[in-house]
Amino acid sequence: MKTTFEAVFDEQWAALPPALKAHYANRPFSRDRVTVEGTLDVEMHPWMRKLSWLIKLTGMLTPYEGTAVPTTVHFHSEPDSNAFVFERIFNFPGRAPVVFRSRMISKRAHRVTEYMKTGAGWKATYYFDKDKVILRHAGYVVRLLGLDIPMPIEWLVGYGYAYEQATGEDSFKMHMQMSGGLLEKPLYSYGGEFRVTEILRRD
Repeated sequence: MKTTFEAVFDEQWAALPPALKAHYANRPFSRDRVTVEGTLDVEMHPWMRKLSWLIKLTGMLTPYEGTAVPTTVHFHSEPDSNAFVFERIFNFPGRAPVVFRSRMISKRAHRVTEYMKTGAGWKATYYFDKDKVILRHAGYVVRLLGLDIPMPIEWLVGYGYAYEQATGEDSFKMHMQMSGGLLEKPLYSYGGEFRVTEILRRD
């Protein structure tokens, strides 16, 4: 069986380095789990910090910022779908762990929509370019009654962008940001390095 993201990367899958193939080792319609551990530098625009109460309430992103924040990410498969589930656990010093969970769904090669528990979603294209996986913004949506309704809010929150790059046989660095809206500085960003610590295959 192909992995979930083997279908996403399509003809580019074979070119991915081992660390990124391990990162994306989950199979669809299974109970697979891949775990990566590392640290992240989390930065928030001052306006974003003022909305920390709303971020905490919705469970989207993180309500805090910090440097070298210990972070564990579990990538889960679901036995009844091809969803790729992100479960990010941020351990900010002196605070209870912050869990940010989202589900990625792909309906065709190189296109993925990441849904938050609020129903909001980020559409992105996935390509392997030279030595990096590049995620480029393709729009915001909200899921209502089984439909993706476009949300033209780029002027306010900016455009999403992310990349992942292998740094070893089982490690990679990554960066994500929302920038380019009304504000000069990115609204929100995080970046750091991770190591794949577990690949658990369960049908």
